[in-house]
Amino acid sequence: MRLGDAINKLIKDNKKSQAGLAKMVGKKNQSFIGNICIRNSTTVDTLLEITDALDYEIVIRPRSGEAKADRTIKLSRGE
Repeated sequence: MRLGDAINKLIKDNKKSQAGLAKMVGKKNQSFIGNICIRNSTTVDTLLEITDALDYEIVIRPRSGEAKADRTIKLSRGE
């Protein structure tokens, strides 16, 4: 799933709007979220802000192989 589609799904699943999500991450305008969705690109830190605001986490895990759980990494902002 592309980044913009994923963010729009998070917004829909959480009954938010782009403007509401922008405010949740401390931005004044809906265009902050809209531009991320259009470009399908942002920094990892910004993505972590968005997922933290919606109470989600970003997990990196191997696609295949043994002991996937042991090789899974959860990203955080270091707080």
